[in-house]
Amino acid sequence: MLRRLSPIIGSLVLLVATPQPAAATTIGPVVNASNDEFTNNEITIAHNPTDPLNVVTGWNDWNRNEGCGVSRSLDGGQTWSPNSFIPGITPWDNAGNTYPGNGIYDFAGDPAVIFAPDGTAYFACYGYKYGNAAAPKGGVALFVSKSTDGGLTWGTPTKLATFTHPGLGKGVNKGSNGQFPDHDAITADAWVGSPYYGSIYIAQAQFHGGNKAPITLFATHDGVHWAPPVTVSSGSQYANQDAIPFVGPDGSVYVSFDSLQGPNGTVLVRVAKSTNGGAGFGPSYEVADMIDPVDRDLANSDYRAGSYPAPGIDAAGRITIAWNDRRSGASNMWFTRGWGSDLSTWTDPLQVKPSDGEQFFPWVHAAPNGRVDIVFYDRTRDPNDVLNYVTYSRLDPTGAGLGVTGTSYGDWSPAFNGNLDGGQTTTSCAPFIGDYIGVSSDNTHVYLGWTGNGPSVFHDEFGNPTDCDVNQDTLTVAITP
Repeated sequence: MLRRLSPIIGSLVLLVATPQPAAATTIGPVVNASNDEFTNNEITIAHNPTDPLNVVTGWNDWNRNEGCGVSRSLDGGQTWSPNSFIPGITPWDNAGNTYPGNGIYDFAGDPAVIFAPDGTAYFACYGYKYGNAAAPKGGVALFVSKSTDGGLTWGTPTKLATFTHPGLGKGVNKGSNGQFPDHDAITADAWVGSPYYGSIYIAQAQFHGGNKAPITLFATHDGVHWAPPVTVSSGSQYANQDAIPFVGPDGSVYVSFDSLQGPNGTVLVRVAKSTNGGAGFGPSYEVADMIDPVDRDLANSDYRAGSYPAPGIDAAGRITIAWNDRRSGASNMWFTRGWGSDLSTWTDPLQVKPSDGEQFFPWVHAAPNGRVDIVFYDRTRDPNDVLNYVTYSRLDPTGAGLGVTGTSYGDWSPAFNGNLDGGQTTTSCAPFIGDYIGVSSDNTHVYLGWTGNGPSVFHDEFGNPTDCDVNQDTLTVAITP
């Protein structure tokens, strides 16, 4: 799981000989959405297709609720409701009190939010229990909650699955032997004309003690009844992780993930496809090699970071997948493009924004009109390669094929230091900044959400003094592409 500045145009990425300039892009002020005194990280963000100024963001929350935090905006991210939490998972509210309908899990995390095309918001979140005498390895449950008022209030969560001791089969526990579900991600079928229009899909990795971790998918076609999980990728690969579902205009469901091909083998980007609303998947296809991927060894970082793929698909069925690896030296962003109708063929990888600084935590969304929006942490601006800034990159199609021109904007965000020395970390003083950040977009709106530094705070959620600065905050920005 576990503030208005001028942009500077970055490098141009070409898949064609003659570039076409991107339209004017306006980056708004950076806004603190969580605005509290506690750690917030692993940022997810989505906006309402029926009201594009209605935005919801969520995060791992180290407030007294110990769960998944959430806030909503009705003015395109200019202002946010007071930070709250997804109820019904952990026992406490943000005052540390129990409440009617509370949950039993000790803490919660891995937030993921999406809007259905009717404006209903869905929020996925794991609940975790610490080990005890009856269940030495603890337990995990996957929940999904719904909001019908734009993300201000949330109903009783639906428990999709419980993963308990002894940790065998699809349902396994959070434990020291690596048996646990991880990294849920959520998407919606928002394509008018799709036979599964309005469906919601949640993908996750399911780790086992033997490391053969399949990717599984949960689906609902009515927002109420959830089908049992289906296997996206079998255990034929050594270990799979970082699954992200996305839906094509014909209703096909895709899941991208990274796949380790043996204990010391190559790490591949792979993608699988379902043509029956997530009821079953065909074989997964190799998209690209990750060459020297990051695996908790990012330069100048106390906190963990990794390499993973992030996908998007447009109305023409063109898929873009971006990831970070170190084939060029520092961890940089790369992307490839292909057609949903032919997962066996992909363009050669190209850099999003060549840099000597580290880049990591990509997230991707493709607008229906073909523009691809990519967000990631980027140290290009720091000559010491320590401070993380946020870069927004857009890929604009040059025609009906796979060609794009790329433009990056990286000189607008405040610096973020997640290290113990001079930075901000969790209330336990363990260096952790989450595992992902987010982007949500359509033809005319782009919203970014990420973990950043808030005002300095040296106490935990109970008021006890800490030896470290703990106030990571959820920062957002609205962009007019």
